This record gives sequence, structure tokens and C-alpha cells, in this order.
Amino acid sequence: MDEIQKNHGNKYKFKLFGESVFILFHLPPLMLNNVNISVALFKEKWYLFSMLLNVALLAGGQSRRFGSDKALANFRGKPLIEYISEKFIREGFNVSVISKDVTKYLNVLSGSVEHVEDIFEQQCPLAGIITALRHFRSPVFVISTDAPAVPSEAVKAVLNALDGYDAAVPDADGKIHPLIAAYAPSCLDIFMKQFESGNFRLRDALASLNTIYLDDSFFSSLGFDSSIFSNINRREDMELFRKNISL
Repeated sequence: MDEIQKNHGNKYKFKLFGESVFILFHLPPLMLNNVNISVALFKEKWYLFSMLLNVALLAGGQSRRFGSDKALANFRGKPLIEYISEKFIREGFNVSVISKDVTKYLNVLSGSVEHVEDIFEQQCPLAGIITALRHFRSPVFVISTDAPAVPSEAVKAVLNALDGYDAAVPDADGKIHPLIAAYAPSCLDIFMKQFESGNFRLRDALASLNTIYLDDSFFSSLGFDSSIFSNINRREDMELFRKNISL
């Protein structure tokens, strides 16, 4: 958060990632003089505002190792993509699915999920993230549709860590997870330049950003370990999740 200031009457102005946000406090005029707003509190809790609780599900993968579209595979009695989206919807997130075929998941997802068409013919994670940033025009947590163990509390913490950075990327158990990460709108120009150059490697793009990498200690302080970043690549992984991953 860059700044917070009283603007007019009971309207307060915030600057988040360079964008002005106005929030109206409905308080009697006589009380306004006694209201003390803690900048530190808002800096710690800004992610609680629903307008910033954005999640983009990247559903453009080929699922070659799985053998079919794993987003539609049955996971705990429902399609995997539905399981993941419902988890975030229950916690008040704005959820969108990024896919080249916007009709593909219409019949399996809640009506509150927005279906966003990938703007590029070239299908790759970088293209999906660019589409998500253009769609939300505010910080967004991106997650592939094969990672059902990521808890909403961890997502909020990663979004919170994004403050002042272009990207917040988990670096858990010695492995970075750019497809389970948060990105600010400031990434967009850099991502577009790299995409237009023909380099579609997301990790190369991260090297050009002001990125904070969140290690195991960050997540252990929240009560989580690296297993929350486990993903499903093959059909046998479904059984491993059933036996070993607590969801």
C-alpha cells in the first residue's frame, strides 16, 4: 500500500499498486474526527477487500501425461476444476477460468465463475497470465487446474506478500511455482514484450520482474508445508492425493 489519506467527509483514499481506491465509511459526522485508521493495519490486511481477491484458473494445458483433460477428471465426486473453483468461491474470491474454449467448462462450473477466452493462439502459461491480468486489471493469483491442495489462506498470504512487488512466487522445497503465484498489473508490459519477442518461457519473464520468492519458512509460519503445492500430472497421482494429501 502506497498511501492512505482522508479525502472528503467520510471518504478515504487508498493507493494500491499505484491505483487510487476510494472506500466510503458510513459513520456519523461527529464520529469521524475520532476515527484513527492504522496504515499498518491496512497494509497487513488489504487483501481482505474482495475486489483484490482474484483467482485465475489456467485451463489451457494439454494433459498429455494424464491422457485426457484432467480439469474434467473426477476428484472427490466432482470435476477437478469444479472442486478447486468452489473452494475459492466459498472464501469470497472472484474466480475466472482462462481457456481458449470458453464453452468447455460451462456445464460443470458455478454461474459465478467467469469464463475468459485466452487472447492468444499460442497456448502457454505466459499467455494465460497475460490474459488474466488484462481481464482483472488488478492483482491476481494464478493457479493451474491440477493443484487442488492449495488452501485459500495461503493464497491470501501470497497476495498480501505481493505488496510492493511485481510478482510473489512460492519457492517451496527447492522448487519455484510460477503457476501457483500472484502477479500485479505492473507485470503486463514486461510479459507482453517477452511474448511478442517469441520467448514464451515464464521463468525468463520472472527474471525481469521485481519478484519476491516465498520460501518454506513463509508457509510453515502459516501452518503449511510444501505438500500444498503438489499437483496431478498422471492418473495415479489421484490415488496419491486420496491417501497422502490432506485437503
